[in-house]
Amino acid sequence: MSIPRFYQNKLLALGECALDEAAAHHSVHVLRLKIGSEVIVFNGNGDEFKGILSEVSKKAVTVTLQQSYSVHNESFLALHLVQAISRKDHMDLTLQKAVELGVTQITPIVSDFSNIKQSLAEFKHKQDHWQKIIISASQQAGRCIIARLNPIISFKEALQTIEAEQRLFLSPRAAAKSEKLWTTPLKSVALFVGCEGGFSEREESLASANELRAIALGSRILRTETAAIAILAILQYCLGDF
Repeated sequence: MSIPRFYQNKLLALGECALDEAAAHHSVHVLRLKIGSEVIVFNGNGDEFKGILSEVSKKAVTVTLQQSYSVHNESFLALHLVQAISRKDHMDLTLQKAVELGVTQITPIVSDFSNIKQSLAEFKHKQDHWQKIIISASQQAGRCIIARLNPIISFKEALQTIEAEQRLFLSPRAAAKSEKLWTTPLKSVALFVGCEGGFSEREESLASANELRAIALGSRILRTETAAIAILAILQYCLGDF
């Protein structure tokens, strides 16, 4: 059985560490850990701390951190997922698997087919929910660096502000297939993925005008979460650490 891992947004050092409310609840009431159980704690700076639960009470769950070490399991390919906001379950799955596949940044965007009834300002409460998805996926995947979640922006803003050595967008109408795209190594890729329905023809024309390269994934139409997972895995296999 793997050792449970907990992200804590604070400075860590050897010795006693009180878990925050969410981690304390999960450790005791979900995982049923007891005093003496081994755990790993990290704060996103690349180090892990191994320790044991030393106190479990109604007021606090304390871990005694006994050993620290650096973890080097991040891909040398900087992957930036620019994901059009999709339905809740689709978006959650996309973010979870993107973190498992090693993305370094995620920028949610509003596209023509994003089904958003609230104003953009009202919708930003989703950021907290998505951040929790990213942290949970990082804990499960053994990552010690938390992928950066950027604020929600428009598709046009993303085209104008997001930079990378190669910028791609998925389109079933694209002529280029994934295996023909990379003849030289790349250090950074920004990948634009549409929501349900993909990107509109207007958006695809705008992307091409801004020097993004269109890419297709075979002859079948993929769901948005499937498309993101598939292309991220291909990118890591061709250019990253898979």
